[in-house]
Amino acid sequence: MCGICGFAGLEDERLLDDMCSVLHHRGPDDSGKFIDKGVGLGHRRLSIIDLAGGHQPVHNEDGTVWVVYNGEIYNFLQLKTCLESKGHRFYTSSDTEVLVHLYEEYGNRMVHHLRGMFSFALWDSNNKKLVLARDRLGIKPLYYSYLENKLIFASEIKALLRYDEIIPSVNVSALHDYLTFRHNLADETMFQGIFKLLPGHVLTYSDGKIFIEQYWDIPAPSNEMMSEGYYVDKLKDLLEESVRIRLMSEVPLGVYLSGGIDSGIITGMMSKMVDDPIETFSVGFGSEGEIGELSHAQEAADHFSTNHHEIIVEQGAYRNHLKDVIWHNDEPVADPSALAVFLLSKMASKHVTVVLNGAGGDEIFGGYISYKVGKLNEHYQRIMPGPIRRGIVSPVINSISPHLPSKFYVGMKSASHEITEHGFLFSKSVFSEEDKHELYTDSLNNRISHDSFEKATDILFNNSTANFGNKQKSLLSKMMYADTRAYLVDHILLETDKLTMSSSIEARVPIIDHNVVEFAYSIPDDLKLKGMTEKYILKKVGADILPKATQQRKKRPFRIPIDTWFKGELMEMAEQALDDSVIVKEGYFRPDALKDIIKRHNNSELLYNHKLYALLVFEMWANRFIPY
Repeated sequence: MCGICGFAGLEDERLLDDMCSVLHHRGPDDSGKFIDKGVGLGHRRLSIIDLAGGHQPVHNEDGTVWVVYNGEIYNFLQLKTCLESKGHRFYTSSDTEVLVHLYEEYGNRMVHHLRGMFSFALWDSNNKKLVLARDRLGIKPLYYSYLENKLIFASEIKALLRYDEIIPSVNVSALHDYLTFRHNLADETMFQGIFKLLPGHVLTYSDGKIFIEQYWDIPAPSNEMMSEGYYVDKLKDLLEESVRIRLMSEVPLGVYLSGGIDSGIITGMMSKMVDDPIETFSVGFGSEGEIGELSHAQEAADHFSTNHHEIIVEQGAYRNHLKDVIWHNDEPVADPSALAVFLLSKMASKHVTVVLNGAGGDEIFGGYISYKVGKLNEHYQRIMPGPIRRGIVSPVINSISPHLPSKFYVGMKSASHEITEHGFLFSKSVFSEEDKHELYTDSLNNRISHDSFEKATDILFNNSTANFGNKQKSLLSKMMYADTRAYLVDHILLETDKLTMSSSIEARVPIIDHNVVEFAYSIPDDLKLKGMTEKYILKKVGADILPKATQQRKKRPFRIPIDTWFKGELMEMAEQALDDSVIVKEGYFRPDALKDIIKRHNNSELLYNHKLYALLVFEMWANRFIPY
């Protein structure tokens, strides 16, 4: 795990040094740089493999290909053996060096041979070409800005901001989507002119121009049917292999253990592969909230005989650390649990340098309640005639909808209308289009030209290479695809990377190994959501691994006591921030609309705590990053 940065079309060694210094937390062990005419590559290193010889940038035998890289290539030894048989010579034991020789052999098609999490920048001096690439699922971040034929890139946005010609300003299109989904969509960031390289994509810079191509997408669900036993056995083998290859390290490893199915399976499999007790880490909440998660995690830790560590987050931690979370995330993400990940990583860094976690289990194997809602919807379509749904049930639900959280509203709409892709995305929303129109000033309303739900529908369904907008695809597969491509990538994985790296530790995610994901999309829907049993097949895999209590416990979301905290110190913090608000002074939001949201929250109207938290995070982000 490291941080990378650089540019093409520029000659500014001091800028490269500045960018590297901003990324120090991503790689405190070493730094390196390469400067050629109009090209710079910078690197900060967190030493995990080949501790003595893993310095970057790395080059080929004659110095014509150079690379800086962030991540882990888990099949690098097999690739190295293959490349040596073709005559390539290696001078280190690191996985980084594989990249330059793989490029010599295959060019940009090299990415198809890689198994792991990665973002890298490679300079081909013979062809005067800079290549940027990002792993298939977007586990490792990579941002760029392209202006006046110059390309500048980095693992984190804050490094790009060291370039004088990038003036931080709000991307109002991204703001519009953030208020709906709590994060940004696709390649957009909250900074005007700064973009993400999308997962599974390669960017090539040559002759002052950029070209971006996709090399991988989640595959379309298979129609082939095998026995339940086949799917269970195959998935178990793939997960065991995925965990095993992620134990490759010369530094201590651990696991973030929640007490749920996903992290429990990872811990159980890992415990059979290592000799010493595993270091496990859990987070819970203090007197203001529930601490049930901790007892469940302790139960699993006892079962697997781990060295278990836990931390309890109190309300006051928001005042002390929320600004740090926002700084490290680079972009506003309205997730109250982010603070828990940030503090958990601080604790874990005292014991290990690498952690495995269970990210992706819900999105890949069907763990969210919204999937059950979709299944109920399909059931109601079969048993309730359309005229009754539309003529009787729908008007009743519409009449009470202003008093319902959006998730309840969409759930009840299952009884009256078919849930479409648009409706599913609505169930994920915080602010509706009407809410945002009332919040915005006239000036901002005039600058917004799209509907966030229609935009997300196009991005996630209509424009997917696997054609998930096809009516023949099941509703469940569409919902899971959307959650994987949006919520998992732009929310969970973004925070997983940024908030573990804030404490200089590397997070690895076995469940979203691309081989596991590709197989998961061949598994029939009714083995993911069987009846109303979520993650059915994953539970079958864990049947002889997990404690009985974990297997039998009903799934519950990771509960943040935000309702309680917004009745105390966090509310004071929000009122102070929004009372003297930059986002009001700059003409984004109407002061009376903000006051109305606070009033409605104080009157205990549902969902207003989530609206308030999204506004607080955006206000703090704007204060930190945007010069006014």
